[in-house]
Amino acid sequence: MTNANVDALKKLCFTLSQREPYRIPSPSDQPRRGVVAAILRWHCPKKRIPTEVQKPRTLEEFFDQSWVQEGEAEILFMQRATRKGDRWSGHVAFPGGKNEKDETDEETVCREVREEIGVDLKSGDYLLVGQLDEREISSIRDNKLLMILVPYVYLQIVPESPPFELQTSEVAAVRWVPLSFFLSSQVLDYSPITEPLSIFRHMKRKWLKSLLNVMLGTISFTSIDLPPTTASDNVFRLWGLTMGMTKDIIKLVDTKESFFYKLTTQSPRFSRVDIGWFTMLITYAKVYWKRICHKNVR
Repeated sequence: MTNANVDALKKLCFTLSQREPYRIPSPSDQPRRGVVAAILRWHCPKKRIPTEVQKPRTLEEFFDQSWVQEGEAEILFMQRATRKGDRWSGHVAFPGGKNEKDETDEETVCREVREEIGVDLKSGDYLLVGQLDEREISSIRDNKLLMILVPYVYLQIVPESPPFELQTSEVAAVRWVPLSFFLSSQVLDYSPITEPLSIFRHMKRKWLKSLLNVMLGTISFTSIDLPPTTASDNVFRLWGLTMGMTKDIIKLVDTKESFFYKLTTQSPRFSRVDIGWFTMLITYAKVYWKRICHKNVR
């Protein structure tokens, strides 16, 4: 009898490992790159954990192990600490951060994950599965490129997770979430996150800021609350970039029945319909043009 949870993780890992991601080279005037790690694990009952564990070197060896038969796959999320002036304050994200001079993307993600949550991806406990498509992160005010976002996917290949050592100034909490939560057809509780559309939201003149907010309206993004581990857990609200990367991961498995995937296909909603249509037109034109330019470079 096959285990649907094992099959889902197996399909995800093998599909990603054979896939060539969309890569975006950093321009000379903006070398900044942000690199994150989506960490997967197989969570099995303690009774299934063998006394001696042979660390696999390949995906094939990992899925051949006896303890990877009963249990379920999980994906790790973290909640950033609340800090005044930090644009990512309190957000749910994958661990990671910005590069330093002369670092490769892999060196960046390994350093940042170790600093933020105390996990050493270079140890023999983890296997690099592959990379998702890279993304451009631009300023909402002037559309200036801020950085290239590079998402990696790692698999924990040992049955017991090493203890976390959170950098409390950066990370408030971490949480393992079952992969099945995102694949389920069950209707999930979701709500919009609404923000003012005004590109002048940081301006000092409050009366002018309020006027522009009324004129330009708001934009709403879909968000969902990740399932808690205990009743006292923090609310982990998933939306934005991390929801988009999670969508890319789920897309590697199966999206026919996934209610989560259907949610992520919804476009942001504008309170001003005319501005919404105009923004969508500009966005599609920009993406199309950059894809053409990228193909010509290659």
